[in-house]
Formats: sequence, structure tokens, C-alpha cells
Amino acid sequence: MKGVVVRDKESYWLAVLPASRHVRLTELRTELGQDVELATEQEIEQVFRDYDRGAIPPVGLCYGVDAIVDNSLDQQLEVYFEGGDHITLVHMTRAEFARLEPTARHGSFSGR
Repeated sequence: MKGVVVRDKESYWLAVLPASRHVRLTELRTELGQDVELATEQEIEQVFRDYDRGAIPPVGLCYGVDAIVDNSLDQQLEVYFEGGDHITLVHMTRAEFARLEPTARHGSFSGR
């Protein structure tokens, strides 16, 4: 899975979805009830200071960023994601990941 950083007028969101999918911004806007757009690389670097470019960990709570998790991940028994660099691969059950992001919203916003 992966994290994609989006922003509204006041804050950032971390959209968490399968790595094989892409964010459908129109659907994400509907789910959040806000007009969001992709954050720039410069904005991402300000929020996620300790990651390698392109390896954002999908755990927004650690960075003070609200997360929204795509419903398609609910079907996965196990998840894998980059741990902030292109070397470290984190593996855990979906239930363990849910405990890392207990306040995350859920919705359908990804496509193939």
C-alpha cells in the first residue's frame, strides 16, 4: 500500500490505498466533503521530513496528518508498505495497521 498526500485550504490529508491503484480526486473530494488537490513535493517535504522522496509511510498519525483509508484495503489480510525509505519494507496484518490509524476515515476513492 502507499500514502498520497493531498491538501485542502487549511490542512493536509494522507490518502492510503493499494500501491497498484491511483487516487480518484473527484471521489476523494466527495468522501472528505472538501476540495482537495495533490500536495506539491515541497509541501510533502515540509510535513514528512524524515522520508525518502516517493516512500511516504502510510501512517499519518505519526506526522499529525489525518488519514483516509480506501475501502479496498479492508479486503486484505496482510499489508506491506515502505517504511519511509526505499529499503525498508514493513509487513503487518490489516488489523495491526488499523490499530496504528485508529482515527482514520474510510471511503472509496481509488481506481485501477
